[in-house]
Amino acid sequence: MKITIDHNVIKALLICAAKVDVRYYLKGVAVDARADGTVVLVATDGHRLLAYPVAVENIEALAPGEYIVPRELLEAVKPAKAGRITLPIHVDITTAPDTGKPTITITGATTTVGAPIDGKFPDYRRIIPASTSGEVAQYQPDYISGFGDICKLLGGQYGPYINYNGPSAAVVSNLPGAFGLLMPMRMDGDELKYTGKPTWA
Repeated sequence: MKITIDHNVIKALLICAAKVDVRYYLKGVAVDARADGTVVLVATDGHRLLAYPVAVENIEALAPGEYIVPRELLEAVKPAKAGRITLPIHVDITTAPDTGKPTITITGATTTVGAPIDGKFPDYRRIIPASTSGEVAQYQPDYISGFGDICKLLGGQYGPYINYNGPSAAVVSNLPGAFGLLMPMRMDGDELKYTGKPTWA
């Protein structure tokens, strides 16, 4: 299976992928390839999630399954350029006929080869809400800023829009071609209270 993808999409996904985490299977981008031809690239660090469906015409020889591409492989490849045009990255997933083990080859200006992460990626479809409540919640500012960077990388304007959902995952929209989720901060009620104008003001 070969996926042709814009390098900015990879950079956007890596913003949401874990860097240091005991959940080693989060330190990469999952390729969720289904028999119906649906292929979605997904990254999450447990606090935020970005999913990016890949157009079918950009996929060759679909091999259904779940493959977690290590972030170090993706970070190691820089895009090739033709003049001022940045060329797309090619992610090729093949399975050895003798061992049945998959190999990932990523090609840009350079090429890296490695194995997918041996682990089970979370069932991201299960946590996507059918609707949002509009109930306001608090969010980690760095995560909101990260979605701002994601929006720019994907060519969006005006920044991301947070569809509030109270204590459940909020949906982040206005991310061209992508779908985002953001978990609220877990804080005690007393920490959120405004107790009135301070004496020094």
